[in-house]
Amino acid sequence: MKHLFIILLLCALSVSCKDKTDQSLVAEQSQQSDSLNIKKEDINKINYVDIGLDAKTNSIMPTWQAYQTLSDAVQSLKQADYSFFNTDIEVFSTAIKDLEQTIPPSIKTQSIEARVLAFKTKLLNLKDVNSLDFIDKKDILFATKEVFVAFSNLNLQINKKLEKDSQNIERPY
Repeated sequence: MKHLFIILLLCALSVSCKDKTDQSLVAEQSQQSDSLNIKKEDINKINYVDIGLDAKTNSIMPTWQAYQTLSDAVQSLKQADYSFFNTDIEVFSTAIKDLEQTIPPSIKTQSIEARVLAFKTKLLNLKDVNSLDFIDKKDILFATKEVFVAFSNLNLQINKKLEKDSQNIERPY
């Protein structure tokens, strides 16, 4: 009888210990998922120079639909909305391919093509980082910052191209 009582007591202790570890594991997982949720405040803490397009681009940019699509995606990214990067891979890939293939002829230079390629690379990197299950929040924020910087550099290059084209420099000879 004494042995039966000890065995029952040990079984009860082992079962109750397991419940506590399960509860602590669930609590730990919920804390971890909360720490991975990226909020608008986290995005606002990212330090980069945000360069927009000049008014001179108004005649060219509305016709470049792929740019407008990805510009909207970057704007939603600034609101901590990663839905564009979680969409179907076909939609994402098509938008990126269209960006490369439909550069307006008036701004199609090697420097702008290089900036588009860099922007494409950063978009793909963010999509990959965002799709991973076990990733730190700082890695996602770093990839987000890289997308913002690449987009700003693309805008800067477009602005520089149109500024240079608008200058009428007369040669002395």
